[in-house]
Amino acid sequence: MKKLLKKYMTLKFRIPAIIMLSLLILGASIIGISFKRYEDLNVEKHIKMAEGITNLMADRFDVDKVDFYIENNYSSEEYMELLKDYYTIKDSYLDVEYMYIYRFYRDESDGVAKGQVIVDLDEEYTEEVPQDSIDWIGDVYNVDPALVDDLDQIIAGKECIWEIVKPDSEERRLLSYIRPILDGDGNYVCSACVDFSLDAMYGKGVRFIIELLTVIAVVIIAVIAMVNILLAAILFQPLKKMTGCIKAFKFDTDKDRYDNLSSMEGLNIHLGNEIDELYDALVLSLKDSAYYMQNFNRAKGEIKEISKTAYKDALTGVGSKTAYNNTMEELQRGIDQQTAADFAIVMIDVNNLKYVNDTFGHEHGDEYIKGCSRIFCKIFKRSPVFRIGGDEFVVLLKDEDYADRHLLMDQMEEAFHKAYHDDSVPEYSRYSASFGISEFDRTRDEKVETVFERADAEMYEYKKEFKKIYGRYR
Repeated sequence: MKKLLKKYMTLKFRIPAIIMLSLLILGASIIGISFKRYEDLNVEKHIKMAEGITNLMADRFDVDKVDFYIENNYSSEEYMELLKDYYTIKDSYLDVEYMYIYRFYRDESDGVAKGQVIVDLDEEYTEEVPQDSIDWIGDVYNVDPALVDDLDQIIAGKECIWEIVKPDSEERRLLSYIRPILDGDGNYVCSACVDFSLDAMYGKGVRFIIELLTVIAVVIIAVIAMVNILLAAILFQPLKKMTGCIKAFKFDTDKDRYDNLSSMEGLNIHLGNEIDELYDALVLSLKDSAYYMQNFNRAKGEIKEISKTAYKDALTGVGSKTAYNNTMEELQRGIDQQTAADFAIVMIDVNNLKYVNDTFGHEHGDEYIKGCSRIFCKIFKRSPVFRIGGDEFVVLLKDEDYADRHLLMDQMEEAFHKAYHDDSVPEYSRYSASFGISEFDRTRDEKVETVFERADAEMYEYKKEFKKIYGRYR
């Protein structure tokens, strides 16, 4: 599944897919607009056609013989000649579904819209008189509901157009056009009517759309094929070469880096497009990597020493002020993100350093600092110790040392008490320090600095008590 998803996320798949989708949307839009325009034009064309057909029907119809046509119809030579002419017209227009002449009126008794059959063409002309046709000439029918609202316009001599659904077994949709036939005084006599099958029109439209869709599909396939060939030549193949080359890279030695550069330059990609810029940038970066890594390897030892100097106190070997600041920042991030584990801060201040410096010299003062440092480093051997000032030290207690913090604090107090009262050594070797401890309280502490300040305050209280007992020095 992952492999399949990875394939579909590649440019080789996505670019042609985007182009194909864009062409499909464009094609669907063209087809939709074309079909709608085709339908509109087809209806307009058939309305024009209906105007001509009903005009010819009206020209060949004798308005003075309406009753004669109804009464004699197929038995009269004139009626048969009229039918023959109408069939000739119908045969000339293949899209005609029905042609007929009706006399429309409103029944005086109930006002219902009526239509009386005068001429109604069968499917095809025959000289043999159809008996069933004779039976309905002159019959009166209730007007189709679609025409009722416009009956007054029809009787007033107005032409009318409808789209009608015939509620028969086939439910045919028709475009009906009705033209009035007037007498010499301009009075309405009857109407020449012609129906076209909208289904047949739409069927032609569907065939047109299918043909258009076929052409568009062929064009889309051809375009996608051409795009794939073009993209393969100017994009996918060069990228594939560069990717394969990069995957084979090794960076263990300087020789590996120069081999990487040689293999990339050997691709010799020059297409005159953005791929060239990418290729040139890769080659340039490999050159820079090869040249500068040599200098970097030479300087690695120096960098290591510089790092040690930055993070290690030169006198005592414990962590420097920089290392302390970084550690405190990391602790603060843990507090901010509510992921900080339990910890405690021990603040230590060396006692009587000024007295040692002033009395015995700074050389002994430095030894005094280192001696004090050795005591609490031995006590807190599993915890980081930092020198943050001349005579100030901080210990960060976590894990085991945090769990044993009270025991360790007692041990440190005992060790310094013993060292301070050791009369077998000179005064500058009688080590003494004041200290205080504070634990992180996650319910109230939002800053590491707050924990530090409490430890510092406790250390100063300890120093006050020390001075009360021993004064400046013994």
